[in-house]
Amino acid sequence: MSAQRRADLALARAQIIHAAVPGRVRIRHLGLSGRSALAETVTSRLLACPGVTRARASATTATVLAEFSAPASMAQIRLAVDDAVAEQDQAAVSRADMAQDAVQGVAKDDGAADPPWHAMTAAEAARRLRVGVEAGLDDEEAARRLATLGRNEIPHVKPRSTLAIFADQMVSLPVGLLIGSAALSVMTGGVIDAAVIAAVVLLNAGVATATERRAERTIRSLSDYAPRPTPVMRSGARALLDPAEIVRGDILLLERGMLIPADARLISCADFSVNEAALTGEAAPARKAAGRTLPAATVLPERCNMLYRGTAVTGGCAAALVTATGGATEIGRIQRLLGALRPPATPMQRQLYDVERELIVVSALVCGVVFGIGVYRGRGLILMLRNAISLVVAAIPEGLPAVATTTLALGVENMRRHDVLARKLDAVETLGAMEVIGLDKTGTLTENRMRMVAAHVDGALLALEGGRLVEGDAEARTMTKRLLEAAALCSDAVLEPAGAVAHIDGTPTESALIEAALAFGVDVAALRADAPLLADVPRSEHRMRMSTLHRRDDGGELLCVKGDPEEVLRRCAGRAAREGVAPLDEAARSSIREANAQMASRALRVLGVAVSEVGGDPYDERELVWLGLAGLVDPIRPGVPSALKLLHRAGVRSVMITGDQSATALAIARQLDLGDGGDVVVLEAGEIAALPPETLAARSARAQVFARVSPVDKLNIVKALQNGGRVVGMTGDGVNDGPALRAADISIAMGGDGADVAREVADMVLVSNDLHGVVEAVRLGRATHANIRKVLRYLIATSVSETFVMLGAALLDGGVAMSSTQLLWLNIAGEPLPALALGLEEPEDGLLEQPPRDARAPILAPADFRSLLLEGVVLGSCALAAYSLAGGARDAARSGTVTFHGLTLGQLLYSVSCRSERAGLAAKVMRAPNRKLVGAILLSTAVQAAAQVFPVTRRILGLAPIGGRDLFAIAGVAIGSAVANDAIRALSGAAPKK
Repeated sequence: MSAQRRADLALARAQIIHAAVPGRVRIRHLGLSGRSALAETVTSRLLACPGVTRARASATTATVLAEFSAPASMAQIRLAVDDAVAEQDQAAVSRADMAQDAVQGVAKDDGAADPPWHAMTAAEAARRLRVGVEAGLDDEEAARRLATLGRNEIPHVKPRSTLAIFADQMVSLPVGLLIGSAALSVMTGGVIDAAVIAAVVLLNAGVATATERRAERTIRSLSDYAPRPTPVMRSGARALLDPAEIVRGDILLLERGMLIPADARLISCADFSVNEAALTGEAAPARKAAGRTLPAATVLPERCNMLYRGTAVTGGCAAALVTATGGATEIGRIQRLLGALRPPATPMQRQLYDVERELIVVSALVCGVVFGIGVYRGRGLILMLRNAISLVVAAIPEGLPAVATTTLALGVENMRRHDVLARKLDAVETLGAMEVIGLDKTGTLTENRMRMVAAHVDGALLALEGGRLVEGDAEARTMTKRLLEAAALCSDAVLEPAGAVAHIDGTPTESALIEAALAFGVDVAALRADAPLLADVPRSEHRMRMSTLHRRDDGGELLCVKGDPEEVLRRCAGRAAREGVAPLDEAARSSIREANAQMASRALRVLGVAVSEVGGDPYDERELVWLGLAGLVDPIRPGVPSALKLLHRAGVRSVMITGDQSATALAIARQLDLGDGGDVVVLEAGEIAALPPETLAARSARAQVFARVSPVDKLNIVKALQNGGRVVGMTGDGVNDGPALRAADISIAMGGDGADVAREVADMVLVSNDLHGVVEAVRLGRATHANIRKVLRYLIATSVSETFVMLGAALLDGGVAMSSTQLLWLNIAGEPLPALALGLEEPEDGLLEQPPRDARAPILAPADFRSLLLEGVVLGSCALAAYSLAGGARDAARSGTVTFHGLTLGQLLYSVSCRSERAGLAAKVMRAPNRKLVGAILLSTAVQAAAQVFPVTRRILGLAPIGGRDLFAIAGVAIGSAVANDAIRALSGAAPKK
């Protein structure tokens, strides 16, 4: 076997992870993962070594524990483990070679169905993909695979063409009725009527196509997202790649907060968890285990050794072997199954479909009555049939669902102009109904820019400023420096030289501790070089501390621990004092706890730091020496207090959800006045876990702060608030916010510095981290919902007015108030442009003083329909009065002309009335003008006037000449209906004064 082949088989060398106890060593070897037979072989091989008294290898944890004495040594034991694994792998390849070398190359594998990677060990998967996990692919092989397999991109669903959208507009029930009417017109000699009907059909379809095309472009843009580079192992070195350049066989290096860019088989992991809600719908993080092998029939949600594209790392770190990219991933297959299916209707659209169906039924009944009366009075059968069908079409606002989509899309575009990026169309609907908003503290309420300002050592609480103690003697300085040295070692922040000033790459907390150490005079780079890292155990969801084991320059070991003060304190047996190590008695523990509470009450984040000078097990720290407390401040964002006041005025209750201690959280909550002038109630994670769901929902309704919470606790809090019947929003910027963001009714990721996970799962993303963006999002969401109601109010009331005029004329004298051609003209001149302009209304003043709308209530309640029916009847009654005064059926041409113009202008003026549901007509006119609505009214009025002026349009529409008295009657319809409706609303209290 060649040296290269052997290197590929050596998937990982044995690593000593714990050797603090003399004569005892713990070793990890990734090649042991999931291989029970190999673990037994390694155990037997070690027991056969002279000096080894006890040995146990585990395929589950991929570790070996051995006890030994002379002549055995740690180096010999490590070499024996490496040799045993290498020999077993070599034997396995030899057997595979004898079976015609089943692994012919990755390209051949790609041509066949994927094997069940979860049923293989990591070593077997790596052999099949011809890659060694220590070095990964080399650049040449990666380029070949990229050229062969294509980029790691999921093909976008092909959007509907303009022609397809136009064709969809031609298959609706109203269009079918119009086409039937046109056919009857041609059959009865009404060629002009048929031409007008055809023009109306084409114009309506063209306008609908243009608006829907624009809406679809906006909706498609919601999924635009540029992922961050992904770390992989290439040619033995860590490299950052565009996720699109990742290929099968690449080794992903995954950490908290990352989105997984491809399907992969885990090679190794530490305390690793993933949010797989994108595939499974389960918001709680799934725990992963690299060493497991599973039955081939295991369903996807239970494949604990696999990772899938589009899911998010919520805890720990891991290395994983890419098994599928692009369209071959699980999420890519799902998208292929979806094909070109359109997205499901939003809740609002579904409501409007129901409204449209109800209006069709009602209008059909009315038109049946009109048709029957006309036939009974001796009107022509075909003429009345055409008129009845035209009335059905004119009376039904057939674009209701399209109006909702278009207005929501316009709302999304408006939000983007205000740096609020909506990623889901129905998020705009939910914003207006949000009643509670959960606010992650770090990064949302605070700047996420930590600075160490206090230390507690040997019973003394000391203030730090600019890297020096504000007070304290030389001994205090020495002890503080020792604390900072331990914190700098127990850190995953990377210190990189960058000219005169070093660059720190780490979380805000870790960076703040390194900055404090540097400012205090600690040479962190030299400190780390003198105490190289042997093993580390990171902080995780269930482990509120971090531990690192270091080799000291004298050959001994040093164990450093930092984290939650109480959790670290429980593992300490002594404390650092001026005279050396002193006993950690109960009095000393009480003093430390009191100092912790005092620092937390100043809104500081407090960490405990401890060490063991003789090393120890970083997984199970014991007999530590307490060094002290480090207090860090994270300043509150400047605009947060005023933004919270605005949310409270808008009826949105704000609650803070944080992992900080109760005292810290309470201090910040009081600074922010989360209680809105009242007391602040705090719930801790321990209390939350012990409460049944019903009690938790009741307690959550009164709490303003949830402290010491984990990501799962955040998820449970959101669900508890929802169980209380509230529409819950959630903001966040970190990976620990992912599950709660996914579960919330409306989730908002803070932009700028937020984690990929938060931005990927959120419904909306704020470009800035300013909480005023949330206030603006609420305002715009409410405005969009209000605009949709305005459009519906206009369309439904005008449809009622047309129906009432036609029915009234039939009942009054058996006449036809307007011809079918005139009814169709109303669809062109009187409705589309004002309706679209109303959808673009700027938010009204006082929107944020109103309470959130009821999310369970329909967009139009029965009371709304009664109001619209009344307003439509008033508008129709005025037009009907003009019809009667102009002669009615005795002078059909003149009365029809007056009715036609009067109703059209009345509908245009009614659009002004629809600008607000609260203000009277005078206040609406005096409001800041809606230039688009003004333009729509002027253009529609000009078109209406042109229809009367030009002989050709007069002839087509059947209009008679009009005189001064007729003009007075037409103006009376428009002005009279507007004044009457305003008076009725004022008397009924529907329009309170501003």
